[in-house]
Amino acid sequence: MLTKIIATITESYDEQKLIDIYQAWVNVVRINFTHSSPVLAKPIIEKIHKLNATQEINLSVLLDTKGPEIRTWVRDEKLIVKKNQKIKIFVDESKVDLSCDLFCDYAHILSDVKVGQEIVIDSWLLIAVVQEISDDYLLVIAWSDAEIGSKRHINLPGVILSLPALIDKDKEDILFWIHAGISFVAASFVRTAENVTEIRKFLDDNWWSHIKIVSKIESQEAIANLEGIVKLSDGVMVARWDLGIELPIHQLPTYQKEILDMCFTYGKPVIIATELLKSMVNNPFPTRAEVSDVYNSVIQRADAVMLSDETTIWKYPIKTIEYMKKVIQEAEKVTNNKHKDFQILQTDEASFLKKAIARHALMLADDIGAKMVVVFSYSWNLAKYISAFKPNQPVISFTTDDKVYRFLELNYGILSEKIDHLWKHSTDNQEIAINILKAKGMVNVWDFIVVIGERVHHNIHQQQIRVVPID
Repeated sequence: MLTKIIATITESYDEQKLIDIYQAWVNVVRINFTHSSPVLAKPIIEKIHKLNATQEINLSVLLDTKGPEIRTWVRDEKLIVKKNQKIKIFVDESKVDLSCDLFCDYAHILSDVKVGQEIVIDSWLLIAVVQEISDDYLLVIAWSDAEIGSKRHINLPGVILSLPALIDKDKEDILFWIHAGISFVAASFVRTAENVTEIRKFLDDNWWSHIKIVSKIESQEAIANLEGIVKLSDGVMVARWDLGIELPIHQLPTYQKEILDMCFTYGKPVIIATELLKSMVNNPFPTRAEVSDVYNSVIQRADAVMLSDETTIWKYPIKTIEYMKKVIQEAEKVTNNKHKDFQILQTDEASFLKKAIARHALMLADDIGAKMVVVFSYSWNLAKYISAFKPNQPVISFTTDDKVYRFLELNYGILSEKIDHLWKHSTDNQEIAINILKAKGMVNVWDFIVVIGERVHHNIHQQQIRVVPID
C-alpha cells in the first residue's frame, strides 16, 4: 500500500490500542493540542516511544497545534437567536449583556471587517452580516435561527487577519514536543509564507530545525498565498473543515485539487483531512459518499489520508482503519503514475542530479516490472524525491538515522527500514538489504528490484541505479 494513514489518538489509548491501530496499518499518529496539553500527552508519548523501541510498532508522531483561533466566550446558557434579529458583538467582555450580546476574543475584528462582511459563527450554525461598526462592538443581523453556546468558533471569510503564526500555547506545546521527540508539527491556520518562516525561526532558535512543518491550509488568505506557503513548508494538510467554512463549499473540491497540484510541483507531501469516514464515529459501516471521497483522494495521489473523530472516540476505530485500507488498496489498483508532476529543474546541481536519478529509477522499475525500489538514505532527500515522483511500487528506504526513519512515514510509497550502519561499498549494503527483504518475505526468487545507491567520497555524493534479480 503506497498511501499512508494518519490516525488521531488521545491520552486514553493504552499500549494494546496503539498496537492494534499499527497492525491495522496506521503510519502516523496525530495528537490534537486544541484538546490536549503536555501533561495529558506525556504518558501516551512515552508509550509510543517504548513500543517503537521494542519494535512492536513503528509510529511517527504529529503535533497538531491549536493555532490562533477566533471564538466567542464562556456562557452559562446558550444565546437564542432568531432570523433577522440584530446582535451586538463586543470586544470588551465587561460591556456584554449575556441575554442579547456576544463577545469576540479577537480585538482586531473592529478594524479588520467592513460593513456587509459575512461572519460565520459555530461552523455555519449562525451566519450574520455586519451592519454597523462602532468603537467597541459590531452590530450584525442574523440570517437564521440559532442557539450559540460557549466558546464557539468565529470565521471571517476572505478577511486578512492580524494574527500571529503561533500563540503562546502553541510555543509551550512545541517546546514540550521538541523534548518528547516528535517528527512533525502541523501548524494550524497558516495564512502566509511569512507564517511558515516565523514557525521555522522558532524551531531554529530552540535548536530543533530538523522537525518538519506541515502547514494546514484553512482559509481564503492561505489559498491566495498558496505557492509561497508550499515552497517553504515540509508538507501541507488540506484541512477541509475550516476551509469549507471560509470558502463557498461547492468550490472545496476545486481548491483541494489546486493544493494537491501545487504540492506535486514542489514535491511536498500532502495530507487530506476532515470527515473522510465521519459516519463511522457511530456506525460500523461507512457511507457510499465517504468511500468515494477516500477513493478519489487516493486517485488524486494524496500522500496520506487522516482520521480524526473516527479514531478518538474509540467506538469503531479498527473497523474504520480497515475500511480506509480496503478503499486505498482498491484505488491503488487503477493508479498509474507517470512520474512527471514534480518539477525536476532546479539551480542546485546536486539536487537536480538526485531528482533525475529518482525519476529514472522509477521509470526503469515500471519498464521491467520490478517488485520494488530500494534506496539507501544518508539524508531523507533521495527518498523524498522518489516519493515526490509518485512510485507505482513500494520503495524501501534503508537508513541509519532515527530522524530520517521517522520522517519518511509520511511520504507516499516509502517504507522505511532502520539498520545499524551503511557500508562503504554499495554492494555490501545491497546484500544486507536483500537479506532483510527475504527474511520479511517481501521478495521472492526471480523477482527484480531496482537499487539506488548513494555514497559520499571526498565530500562528493555519488548515485547509481542497479537492477538486481533475486536468486
